Amino acid sequence: MTKLVRRLAIVVVLALAIAAVVYSHLIVSHQSTVEQANRYDIAWTGFNGRLEITSLRERVARYAATGDAGVADEARLYFQIIVGRLGTWGSGQFGRFIASNPLREARFEALVRDLTALEPMIERLDEPAIQADLMRRLVGIATAMDRIGGEAYSASLTEAEDVRSELKQKIEVETWITGALLTLGAVLVISLLLQNRLLSRAHARAATSAANHAFLARHDALTSLPNRLAFQDAFATEVQKSAEGSLAVLAIDLDGFKAINDTLGHSAGDALLVSVGERLSRFAGLWQDASVARFGGDEFVVVLRVLNGVSEACEKAENLRRALAEPYRIPDGTVVIQATIGVAVASSSVPDLQQLPDNADLALSHAKARAKGSVQLFDVAMRADITRRRRIESDLISAIALGEIAPHYQPQVDMASGRIIGVEALARWTHPTLGRIGPDEFVPIAESSGKVVELGRAVLEAACAEATLMPPEVKVSVNLSVAQLVRDDLVETVQDILERSGLPPTRLKLEVTESIVMSDTDRCIATLHRLKKLGVAIALDDFGTGYSALSYLRLFAWDELKVDRSFVRSIGSDPHSLSIIEAVVGLARQLGISVTVEGVETEEQRRLLQRVGCQIGQGYLFGAAMPLASLSPRLIGTLSTGRKPRGTHLRLVEPSQPAG
Repeated sequence: MTKLVRRLAIVVVLALAIAAVVYSHLIVSHQSTVEQANRYDIAWTGFNGRLEITSLRERVARYAATGDAGVADEARLYFQIIVGRLGTWGSGQFGRFIASNPLREARFEALVRDLTALEPMIERLDEPAIQADLMRRLVGIATAMDRIGGEAYSASLTEAEDVRSELKQKIEVETWITGALLTLGAVLVISLLLQNRLLSRAHARAATSAANHAFLARHDALTSLPNRLAFQDAFATEVQKSAEGSLAVLAIDLDGFKAINDTLGHSAGDALLVSVGERLSRFAGLWQDASVARFGGDEFVVVLRVLNGVSEACEKAENLRRALAEPYRIPDGTVVIQATIGVAVASSSVPDLQQLPDNADLALSHAKARAKGSVQLFDVAMRADITRRRRIESDLISAIALGEIAPHYQPQVDMASGRIIGVEALARWTHPTLGRIGPDEFVPIAESSGKVVELGRAVLEAACAEATLMPPEVKVSVNLSVAQLVRDDLVETVQDILERSGLPPTRLKLEVTESIVMSDTDRCIATLHRLKKLGVAIALDDFGTGYSALSYLRLFAWDELKVDRSFVRSIGSDPHSLSIIEAVVGLARQLGISVTVEGVETEEQRRLLQRVGCQIGQGYLFGAAMPLASLSPRLIGTLSTGRKPRGTHLRLVEPSQPAG
């Protein structure tokens, strides 16, 4: 018996020793597995490459638009960075990832060749033809880098899944060994329980970390709402249940969110997004099978079922829009923000349910371009509209460079004598394939895409250059956009253009609307004072249409008031309109400000306006906007023989507030 116990003790000790060795090996293996996951960083390397090629494209495009030598240097620097990045991609862990797939390796080699071929073009970046060719080639290179970078990201996710599976298998082995050791005796129970407790804590941390990783992979880190990936899965599930009722998708965008970020800071913007997410979740919780997701930025999406089709979807979207417009309490105070919602509903005209998210996004884009703060139902015609809008946006910069946008001028006439005393520069764009594109279409696109500053500078350069071809007594008016007026370099830009064109400052008139001045009153008024010191005249456009137009008369010494055409349109039928114009003329006369009346279209309107003291008129009665060649015969006197515009070669004019 003693021998049997001794042998049993020896077996137990050996088992403990073996168990200790196995546990030590597993712990070391855990650390090795975690280190393997930490070393696998090709996703970050791929992301940097995609970010750098995007930065290079932005610098090249900006240099093509502005000619700024500093931007050119930045473009060359980013080119060298990308060359170095491809060297990184071709070596180490990322190089092994590329070599693991022959097709990917071939794409990478082609990418290196394409990038190498661009080096001579980078050195000749100041040539317009090279710029255009370079931007075209960079599109292909960016696409290739995006694809390789995206594959690297997918590979990282796969590697992470493999690491989790390996950890799970090792945990199962440890659990089995722990159970076996518990049968060895009471003497070993306490030590085994202690060791098992420690291991359990480690396993719990690993499980919690894995759960958190899985949650973050499918949820937005800020609002905890499902992200785009989770939405796609939820939407696929709803599509499979499509027989249970009509499916609807609401695409939501917050209007003016960037302004809140800029004025109150990103912390306030984040707090607002969290509040919006909570409000959306509460509201959608009242609907059948509804789910909410955040796609990033201030974009949210809701998928839901509607029993009554389009009418119910639009009603719920409108209720949601009103709910989102209620004030939000955030740490920085109370904020009110509007939302624009695009709605897409499954119907006979949209049989493919997979298109619903894209259709809702198209409806949202349509609404943002035309009526922010509204609910817009998708219509099949919008697909053509958004295609046209994207085409116009993409062609805008090249249109400026190629001269497709040309200046036209509308006369400003002394109504008593019929003499032209000034012109307003307006833009007309004739696209090579789309034909005539009105300023009411492409100017808002330029403003929303951030290209209006380049457009405004081109307006000023072309107007000043062509004004030198007109008689010296004729002034030229150019509209300023809010994006131009709030720039710190506007005064220097105007001064430089005047000097290069040779146009006297007294012949240039800059027009601003009340809404532009309201955007940042103190800053705008200060800029207008500096402009006036140059000798440039300043006009307040669309006078009488704002809520506080009179208050701006005491803030600045305006040279001219332009009475809005809405008053002229009704003077024959509404005596109050004529009385208002007469009062404006009298007030302006006392303040020493000239008055121009817009929208004069009939002889009767001219007669009535002259009767109340109006002297200068602008409108179709005196002529629509026309190119300089057509206007020249009507100008008083004749153009000086042999005069050429000095200091500029641009031929573009585009006001931010088109008239006529």
